[in-house]
Amino acid sequence: MTQDTTTPHGTGDNTTPDPNTTSPAHTADTGPETGPDGSGTVVPFRRPDPGTDREMIEGEVLEPGTEMAVGTVRQTWGTRVVRGTGRVLAGPSDETRAWLAEATVEAAHTAGHRIGTGTRTGLRAAGRVWRFTRRHASIIGKGIEAARQRRRADRDNTDLKAARAEARASGDHSAVEALTRQYNEGRHVTVDTMRKWADLVWGIAWRTGAALGVLFAVSVIVGLVNGLGRWLGEFTATDVLAVWRAVLAFMWAAGVFVVTWWWAFPTTAVLVKLSRWWRDGNRLGDQVLPVHLRKEATRNLRIELSESAVVAALANIGHGKLNAVIKDGWPHRDTDNAWVQPPMIDGKGWSTKIRLPQGAPVKAIDKAKEMLAHNLGCRPMELFIRADTEDPTVLDLFRLNPGALRDPVEAYPLLSEGATDYWSGFPVGVNLRGEPIVADMPERNFVMAGAPGSGKSTLSITLVTGAVLDPLVDVDVFVFAENNDYEALRPCLKTYSPGAGEDNVAKALDHLQALYDDLTERGRLLQKHNVSSVLEAGRGIVAKEPGLRPRIVVLEECQRLFRQDDSQERKRIVNLVINLFMASRKYAVHLVFLTPSPSDQSLPRDLVAMSTNRACGAVNGNKARNNAVLGEKAHEEGISALDLKPKTKSALNDCGTLVTVGFMDEPGALRSYFLTEPQKAAIVARALEARGGNTATAEVEVVRDPLADILAVLAEMTPREGESHPRAAAVAAALAARWNHYSGWQIKQVTDLLATYGYKVPTTDRQYPVDPARVADVLAARDAVGAE
Repeated sequence: MTQDTTTPHGTGDNTTPDPNTTSPAHTADTGPETGPDGSGTVVPFRRPDPGTDREMIEGEVLEPGTEMAVGTVRQTWGTRVVRGTGRVLAGPSDETRAWLAEATVEAAHTAGHRIGTGTRTGLRAAGRVWRFTRRHASIIGKGIEAARQRRRADRDNTDLKAARAEARASGDHSAVEALTRQYNEGRHVTVDTMRKWADLVWGIAWRTGAALGVLFAVSVIVGLVNGLGRWLGEFTATDVLAVWRAVLAFMWAAGVFVVTWWWAFPTTAVLVKLSRWWRDGNRLGDQVLPVHLRKEATRNLRIELSESAVVAALANIGHGKLNAVIKDGWPHRDTDNAWVQPPMIDGKGWSTKIRLPQGAPVKAIDKAKEMLAHNLGCRPMELFIRADTEDPTVLDLFRLNPGALRDPVEAYPLLSEGATDYWSGFPVGVNLRGEPIVADMPERNFVMAGAPGSGKSTLSITLVTGAVLDPLVDVDVFVFAENNDYEALRPCLKTYSPGAGEDNVAKALDHLQALYDDLTERGRLLQKHNVSSVLEAGRGIVAKEPGLRPRIVVLEECQRLFRQDDSQERKRIVNLVINLFMASRKYAVHLVFLTPSPSDQSLPRDLVAMSTNRACGAVNGNKARNNAVLGEKAHEEGISALDLKPKTKSALNDCGTLVTVGFMDEPGALRSYFLTEPQKAAIVARALEARGGNTATAEVEVVRDPLADILAVLAEMTPREGESHPRAAAVAAALAARWNHYSGWQIKQVTDLLATYGYKVPTTDRQYPVDPARVADVLAARDAVGAE
């Protein structure tokens, strides 16, 4: 064990023991003290304090034979040697030195952090001050420029010149002569004004001096006369002169003040002038400033809607009366009181209400919607113009933030829990302000149209999803095409029949005829319960009468149903649908028609006219198709989907956004909820549980023949120039475009399929040409083997 015999700190004795008495030899000679029982050696921890009992020793008992060594005296930081004695004065302890080291490091760290933070804060503050200075200096500069342009216009008589040029162009010579005479007279106005001002100042100065002179003479004479008899009071000429001396002293003091503080007057004038220039520049709005000096930098022009921006936009829509009153100062004149509601944030956009002047009705502003939208930096679809419900002279304007229409739609509200009620409606989407829209169902029928990728099927699927969550509602789906849009909902559907063949058309017509015949039975059940409609019957009666269950029939790609070569057959189908359409509303039978090509051939005009809920997605700028769905002259009345763009391979664009009639109180755009396949599966599981675990689904399974389909598309394809046969890649693309079943097919799938039947497609410079004759031979050979 190593022992340091240096006196521990805190004992009051800083004397270091003599090395001669603390050496190992000396320790061995004297020997350690023994314990009371002689079993061990007692090594003291510290020197006993004076006056204490030496038999009481604090120490540690060591076993006999333990080696002991005395360490050397350690001179630490801060030790001193007393001159002439050789004694070493101990420095700080290890604990003190450790504390000092930690405190030093902490102080250095804290100081560095504070210096860094202070420096960054100071730089940010300096940057903000510099930006503030530059911003307001720019505003003042714009105000100076505006004032200069006004002075120049006044000096050059810009208005007179423009009016004279217009009169000359129109051939009004008398007006030209009058304006020329007015212009020439106006050139002398400044000189005449200056001469009149000079005359006025001279006249005032001369008259004031003369009046003061006369007053002085009269007052002195009065003082002299009054000094003789004191008739007017106790004053004399001396008193009068004392008053004039006081007046002169006051004028002298005023002159001294003016001379001493002369700089304050031009400084005040400059400040007043700067404030006027700042107000002129600020009135122009942030858009006249550099982008980096605007309040919200690059976001300002695209997002913020200010009063100046609204007025500037209205001034440039080409409305003569509005332009005239804006030039006169509207709407910021004291007598206007035009701002009913200043621009403010409203959901995902900005709204404002402004009372329009006489001669500028709201309808006239709405006709210039496209120009106004351009001036406000948005698309026409993102701008809403209407008259206020309480005051028809007030323009109620709402502008969405640019790009808000293409932001993700809020999640479907019934994803994880909840059910629907047919009598309360089904959630289908949100309006452009983000407010949820619920589609009422009783006595409603639906027509939805739009180009592929516009989102009409998305809206229909959302409607059907809400329907299956009500266990009292039965849904029938007929898809006259090959796609998987409704596959996830199949377990909850009463009827599901996909396919573009004639057999599926026949099944749909039989189904519609059966529903039409069933209306008689539904009428009898309503009479039984003494109600006039299923809406009046309510949920309690319908739950007891399965024959009154609401029925929703979806007819996807309905143009396949109405476009018939035989005119008599088409007439029969249209009559059946129209009759069912007209009679089914109060019996809770609802039809939903969807088509990508809205026209009189795909959607009979009478059918559209009687439909209560209509929705139109992107129609590729075709006004006739827009009006075929939304109503005659709908586009001319501002109910238009022409600005919508369908989904493409690279962008969603306006997919899921449709212009609707009947879904809301007023016609407008609706953004449909979007459900992924896993979300549909989860909803279907809940719907099945609510329906008792299963449904009796009638469906038609369609099995494709790939070999026959390849031959079918080859018959319609033309090889590239210089090639004898179509390429396998083109065949795969044609299959995917025609049948959804082949979505994802490429060269490999085509060549592997043909190789299975014995036709190995040659590579031929990696072109893989497919010979239609060989495919026909392979198909004939396969069919011959199957027949045997």
